[in-house]
Amino acid sequence: MTTMNVKRWLLWVCLALLFISQVLLFRANQRATAAQSDARDAREQASLLQNKIDELNSSSVATLNLDNARLRSQNQELATKMARANNDLTQLMLAKQKTEGQLQTARQALQLQQDHLQQLTAENQQVQTAATPPAAPAAPELSADDARELCLQNLRAIDAAKQLWALEYNKDAKDMPTPQDLLPYLKGNVMPVCPAGGTYLIGSMDQPPICSVPGHVMP
Repeated sequence: MTTMNVKRWLLWVCLALLFISQVLLFRANQRATAAQSDARDAREQASLLQNKIDELNSSSVATLNLDNARLRSQNQELATKMARANNDLTQLMLAKQKTEGQLQTARQALQLQQDHLQQLTAENQQVQTAATPPAAPAAPELSADDARELCLQNLRAIDAAKQLWALEYNKDAKDMPTPQDLLPYLKGNVMPVCPAGGTYLIGSMDQPPICSVPGHVMP
């Protein structure tokens, strides 16, 4: 009888242990399932996060490439503008040097012409002095041909002064200088005077200077 009771208690103990084991196994399975679900969610979140990181990296690279391309384009445009500006500056310097050379040549030509005119006037005065008797009260007047030649020399000097004035100040065909404008380009800074008493009309750049005396006209 005692043996039967012991066996019966052992059986209940085994059943209780089996039940407890089933309960613990069920809970462990639940925990494992929950852990697997959490792991799966974590993997999904990590995958989403990695995708976002990849998208950000791709976007950053694309933006950086776009910025670099824009900067290269701007640098190229700036280099082109600088090269064009340097070329324009070089052309302006060459044009300035050419203009200064032309102005210097024109000044020298005008000086030679004025020196020639002064020499011619002095020679005519010497001829008049030599031809005049010592007792004569006054020197004879210039002949019409001599007066005309001197007047033409004056007109050429005035025309040369006009060209120098226009060259130095970039004047066009319709501009008209005043006598004061031409004085710096004339011998002794003095406007020539017609030996026959004529009046000079300077005129615009597209017109030659003229004298009021008939026949005193530049060829």
